Amino acid sequence: MSSLSLNIEVLSDDHLIDALLLMQKVFFEEQQIPVDYLPVKIFPQISWGIFNGDSLIGLSIAWKEEDLWHWGRYAVHPQWRGKGLGRKLAQVCLSDLFQQGAQEVHIDARDVTLKLLLQFGAKVVGDTFDFYGPVTPMRLKAVDFFENMRLNKFRR
Repeated sequence: MSSLSLNIEVLSDDHLIDALLLMQKVFFEEQQIPVDYLPVKIFPQISWGIFNGDSLIGLSIAWKEEDLWHWGRYAVHPQWRGKGLGRKLAQVCLSDLFQQGAQEVHIDARDVTLKLLLQFGAKVVGDTFDFYGPVTPMRLKAVDFFENMRLNKFRR
């Protein structure tokens, strides 16, 4: 990966079309989640992307509903999986969200994300349910996240 130009940044409105295309690729084509569910229509929200040059190859979105932050729409383009990019994206955006003042985040996690979030200190808070496949409700507290980062419990 040394020849790649990878960076993670907060997405602007200029990236909306690329974000929607990536969500469609991952959530609609792979998981058959209807396109109407893809854009988060709740504000405030923050979106992060991981780029290879100018190409958006991963994203995640956090939104505040009532007094609780939610984190999701977490996706990495299929061609870029297995390289640790999703882990890095999750680490950066969750750290950023907590540094901006969020104390806790709710996540409805698919199995592969559940394993990563457990390594970050998240706790399962409900029964797995079906939403175009199994999803498990979780909560991640800032204090637990930063403690796990400090202890490096998230290593592969």
